[in-house]
Amino acid sequence: MESLAIKESLAMTAKPEEREVVLEGATVHIHTSGAGATTYVLIHGIGVSSRYFRPLADELSRDAVVHNVDLPGHGRAPKPAHALSVPEYARVLWAALDRIGTEAPVLVGHSMGAQIAAEMALTGQLLSGVVLLGPANYAAERGFWRQALRLGQDSLREPPSVTAVVVTDYALRCGPSWYLQTAAAMLGHHIEDAIGGIQAPLLIGRGTKDPLAPRRWVEELAALRPGAQTAEVAGEAHALMVRSAPEVARLCRGLVGPG
Repeated sequence: MESLAIKESLAMTAKPEEREVVLEGATVHIHTSGAGATTYVLIHGIGVSSRYFRPLADELSRDAVVHNVDLPGHGRAPKPAHALSVPEYARVLWAALDRIGTEAPVLVGHSMGAQIAAEMALTGQLLSGVVLLGPANYAAERGFWRQALRLGQDSLREPPSVTAVVVTDYALRCGPSWYLQTAAAMLGHHIEDAIGGIQAPLLIGRGTKDPLAPRRWVEELAALRPGAQTAEVAGEAHALMVRSAPEVARLCRGLVGPG
């Protein structure tokens, strides 16, 4: 990933906002919608894709530009030659956003995507805000099997529509091999090491039923960054932005003001 010689090719789609940004050894798929003064970048978690962000993208695109991405090896983006670390995902995604001319976006990361967003915020590029939803890899419960247990608990708390998207993305798009490789990178990254360096307005949110990102974890992270806001969405589990997209959109807008 040392060289980021970039070329862009339009995806074979009837919609002009569907783009693939091809980097040296990695591809980012970007679906762009909406118009407005604010730009949001939606960054999904491990094993899944931009599909579960569509309800939030629809809400935010009412008055803003929304880039809903598939990270390399996820969704419609093919797998690169080797698994990427969280900082590598951050670097590749920034390069893709720069290539399409994104300026001062609001980064909205969920689960592993929150880790990537936190790393992206450390690069010195101009941001309008950072929203971390259900940040992954709770420090008190690190390790593959403990996280797998929490993921299993969460699957029992999610609505069937969310479970269907997650299962099909895991099984048909990501696959167990790539998932396990990415999980090693995710579990090796400690988001708390990045939080204090985030200069942009910061919001950390969770669902009140989220076993992967308990309230204590959100509070611990917020304490590392003076001025950070926290929020909870009642009744939601880990994927809080699917069923409660209007509420999460309101929180995003409240961080930066109307688009």
